Amino acid sequence: MIINIFFTLIISYILFLISIEDIKTMLISESKLRLLALFGFLYLISLGLSNKDINSIDLILDNFYAMIIVFVSLYLLSIISYKIIGITSLGLGDIKISTVSSLWLGIDGSFTSLCISFLISSLYSLYGKLSGKFKKFHQYPFAPFLSIGIVSTLILNKI
Repeated sequence: MIINIFFTLIISYILFLISIEDIKTMLISESKLRLLALFGFLYLISLGLSNKDINSIDLILDNFYAMIIVFVSLYLLSIISYKIIGITSLGLGDIKISTVSSLWLGIDGSFTSLCISFLISSLYSLYGKLSGKFKKFHQYPFAPFLSIGIVSTLILNKI
């Protein structure tokens, strides 16, 4: 229990830093993504060590496959949207955050967090359109929405 709280606080803090950076610069540093991945591996190892029913190697492999699936899915979404509307709708940094979060969440949790992220982002975008603050195809930082989705999914998985 204490391990889950510890790692949830760590991921929340790193995602908070990433979100602030994305809001200020519309970029995400590789060092923060590497830190997120490192703690993800440590989290999986600690789960295996604290629970005899969980094999750390199997868990890491399963979540590595989840990373590949999430990366390919989001990268294809980005390419298809670029071909259709001619604007990058999902940045590579956002794709990387989602990919690395698969270490923490697995495949089911990753898609749950993406659904939460896209839902909250669409509400934000709708508000921006209705209030006249956003123009057609207005770009805004997506990392804060991803962070909310990831942390929400982590908390929901613990409940």
